[in-house]
Amino acid sequence: MLRTHTCGELRKTNVSKKVVLTGWVGHIRVFGRKAFIDIRDRYGITQLVLDEKFKDIYTNLPKESVIVASGKVTNRKEVNNKIETGEIEVMVDTLVISSKASPLPFEMFSPEIESLEETRLKYRYLDLRRPKMLRMLEFRFKAEMIIRNYLSLKNFIEVETPYIGRPTPEGSRDFLVPSRTFPGKFWALLQSPQQYKQLLMVAGIDRYFQITRCYRDEDLRKDRQYEFTQIDMEMSFVDESDVIKISEGLISILYSQLLGIKLKKPFKRMTWEEAMNKYGSDKPDIRFNIPLLDFTNSFENSGLRIFENEIKKGGVVKTIFIPELLKRSEIRELESVVKRRSFPGLAWIKSSEELSGSILSAVSDSLKKKFVKNKGTYLMLCGEWNKVCIALGEVRLKLGEKLDLRKGREFVWITDFPMFEISEQDKKITAVHHPFTSPSKETVQKLFTDLSEGELLKIPARAYDLVLNGSEIGGGSIRITEKTLQEKVFEILGINKDEAHEKFGMLLNAFEYGVPPHGGIAFGLDRLLQIMLDVDSIRDVIAFPKSKSGRALMEDAPNNADKKTLSELEFTQKGDCGV
Repeated sequence: MLRTHTCGELRKTNVSKKVVLTGWVGHIRVFGRKAFIDIRDRYGITQLVLDEKFKDIYTNLPKESVIVASGKVTNRKEVNNKIETGEIEVMVDTLVISSKASPLPFEMFSPEIESLEETRLKYRYLDLRRPKMLRMLEFRFKAEMIIRNYLSLKNFIEVETPYIGRPTPEGSRDFLVPSRTFPGKFWALLQSPQQYKQLLMVAGIDRYFQITRCYRDEDLRKDRQYEFTQIDMEMSFVDESDVIKISEGLISILYSQLLGIKLKKPFKRMTWEEAMNKYGSDKPDIRFNIPLLDFTNSFENSGLRIFENEIKKGGVVKTIFIPELLKRSEIRELESVVKRRSFPGLAWIKSSEELSGSILSAVSDSLKKKFVKNKGTYLMLCGEWNKVCIALGEVRLKLGEKLDLRKGREFVWITDFPMFEISEQDKKITAVHHPFTSPSKETVQKLFTDLSEGELLKIPARAYDLVLNGSEIGGGSIRITEKTLQEKVFEILGINKDEAHEKFGMLLNAFEYGVPPHGGIAFGLDRLLQIMLDVDSIRDVIAFPKSKSGRALMEDAPNNADKKTLSELEFTQKGDCGV
């Protein structure tokens, strides 16, 4: 080894020993005829002391250069309690510059100077030298070790599934990979191992897991990347409670061993309908108590014709109440939230010594008495149940942020999701989770009858999501295991029998050879670590993430392919495929 010790290893017990240290140059301080250099590696910092014979070296030594230093360990006169090696220093007798650094493109270690994220991503190998980033990578590594140990003790085995396969519609865009061997044909980078893990259950594996990469060609956000990591699990001969119990154990041991936090189990649970009614979201942030209240009955004969007409058409009136008198400018700010959801604005009433508000003159005296009972601000919307809940739910989140109420941690399982929903893009029926999710036991036979669209939307699924602080960190379901039922679900989703066998034939064929009841779940590891570490973006817990714009700035990708490669793939320079 080029070194005898790491830069975080030496203590008073090493005094008088001759040592060799290697690492990067940090701060350089010159006092009189001596220089003090902080040498740093992944393990810590040690102070080097250099006398005047090294003057030509340390006066021309750029920060972040790599050096090799040998010398004797001595007691430090002024102890530095901020570092673990703060009681000692090394009197250098030999110093070699292994690699001289160029001027740095950004300030790496000053907490007062925040560099642009784009710059940090372009020079990510420098950004990762920062102790904060190193700690995150170590945290991630430890988390993966805990996951593997926990699940192996629960009789799971890790099985690697393919990363490239057949393009299939799973709700998001595929990344397509042109095939050189089969011109005009395409592979896809798989969005999840869903079909493979179900096939492993058919194969008798019983308990499978995988810490796996998944790929989706979606617009990027703070909690979304093109490639991300899942903790993927599947179990045979289980029901929802079994999957939930295993999952709670996994999350709890991660918090306990990594953060020293003991989570209370079992986690809270609520149905999808309860979550939508009370919080306006299927991933509710339940850390603060601002519920959505149903005022439909109160407005049926209120005198407010706009609301009364909506109620007659089957609409609802939902209200948020906060015990504070919001300013008009604050209400306008909240109105911008609902306008993005196609509402003209918020109806509001403020109650203090007297009532005021946008709809006050139109409501009856009896309803006014209801508003007088509590001092504060009422914010209201009227319309279709789903649209009102979602829009007012977003107002609720904005208030939680504005009033600084989003503190601590709260887990909640959301269960009993609807099986189907109407896609906002093409207005067609689509699966809420995915087409392999089983309907509730009581409704299986209903699917084989002639159901209307409205009746289909009321079919409950055996699906469950785990939500933490308003973010979905995991989702799963009990799966369909009967070929005829799976084909019927495909049919409802507009996938005919021939198309289903073309796209999902390997799974449907496997269903003919003895299928155990099974279910599973997948957790987004990046998102979970982001919340555990309380950082702003999942980009901070990924070693080499893509930028906000979806580019790999460090390697300048995506970029053009060379002509030879394109010709082998039968592409023109414009990117047209010879299909």
